[in-house]
Amino acid sequence: MRTNFACSRAVRGVILQAPVSDREYRATLPETAEMIDLALNMITEGRAMELMPRKANPDAPITAYRYHSLCAYMGDDDMFSSDLSEDQLRMRLGHLSNTPCQVIFSMADEYVPEYVDKKALVERLCRALGGAEKVEIEWGNHALSNRVQEAVHAILDFVRREGPKGWDDPWS
Repeated sequence: MRTNFACSRAVRGVILQAPVSDREYRATLPETAEMIDLALNMITEGRAMELMPRKANPDAPITAYRYHSLCAYMGDDDMFSSDLSEDQLRMRLGHLSNTPCQVIFSMADEYVPEYVDKKALVERLCRALGGAEKVEIEWGNHALSNRVQEAVHAILDFVRREGPKGWDDPWS
């Protein structure tokens, strides 16, 4: 994320709902290693914006660059992986340390591999974000479709506390 003065004044708060690692989830799929190699070869050949084969991402077309960004270690979008060091997390997320942040973590997220300690990960993410507010939703799935009321309550509480001040507040 690029930051500048205008951007930092425009963004008043951030809510990260289900900040999970695409790389760690994709690593559980059998085709991922082969597809990462293919994506890297395509990027090296100057074909970063060409589409990957359908088996790389059956749900939607994806470019070689985007696939590599999501699935390779330290790819551009490898933001929330449990094996990143404290410094790596801080380098990727620390620019938000002066912005109010809420992290809503689904404790039964189907896209988080079993080996990941979810409680430890959400703590590390909040630290890297400069002390973000942590919301753990027990039994919540990735989309929180089974815990909508809890999610809405947490979001409204955050927006009411951290939202607009000094101008028309749509929640008052």
